[in-house]
Amino acid sequence: LFRSLWIKTLWAEQFLKPNLSVPDNMERLIVLLHLLWQGCSGFEVLVVGPPRSGTQTMATALETLGLKTYHSGSDGHLIERPPLCNYIFGNGSLQAALDMIKDWDAAADEPFHLLYEEVMQAYPHSKFVLTHSEPETWYDSYCRLIEEDVSGMFGELRAHGAAIQSFLRGKPRATEMRRVMEQCTAVKSWGCEFLDPVGRRDPEVKARCLDSYSRHFARVQEVIPAERLLVFNFSDGWPPLANFLNKTIPDVKFPYTDDFTSNGDPYTASFLQQSFLVHDQMEL
Repeated sequence: LFRSLWIKTLWAEQFLKPNLSVPDNMERLIVLLHLLWQGCSGFEVLVVGPPRSGTQTMATALETLGLKTYHSGSDGHLIERPPLCNYIFGNGSLQAALDMIKDWDAAADEPFHLLYEEVMQAYPHSKFVLTHSEPETWYDSYCRLIEEDVSGMFGELRAHGAAIQSFLRGKPRATEMRRVMEQCTAVKSWGCEFLDPVGRRDPEVKARCLDSYSRHFARVQEVIPAERLLVFNFSDGWPPLANFLNKTIPDVKFPYTDDFTSNGDPYTASFLQQSFLVHDQMEL
């Protein structure tokens, strides 16, 4: 950290130009101070796996490791998405999007998984966790989640819709903003149609969705430096995650969290719960 600050101090000597006016140099100084503040801020981890790839469990694990974690799909955060969605899919402010995580140590779930390039630049000491699952398993899990409507999930989606309407009320270009917000639900931006009972079982739609999933997985690994990225398999448990984040390995079982599944039924549970069941059986 001190080495980074020293480098930025040297850069400031070149950044502030004596031949510029006081207002121009003040503007440059404000930008420099903003970069210094971000470099020293506490945000540490962005989960870049899509929703239904174990983001709830990862959020619980990060909390157990002592990181205050923002999961955008739970704990009432679902209705707070508009500024972030508007930046990613519309013409919204990047600063407004980044402000959503300024008081948090980590963030996960849609659409945070698409913000990795901005976070990588804004927080140069941050790290990234790519939750791993097989594409077909992930897709089937998402379909079952919607089709069985376990734990009243559609009530949450209705709340999301109400928040969208509130956000749009009285704003110009409301039709365009509705389109922007729709892209922020059930990975529709990837061409997926999980909320459409016909579309989600259409082979062409599925192929398009899975292609986007695979391309995201590949691009994340291409863009984020290897030393800042952990491709995480949940069956590996605590060691790789704790070591990657320089945390002590907890003396508790690795968690499983899924607020949208039934009470332990292997059929209605997500792929993540199934993977734990198989892993536990292998250890017996």
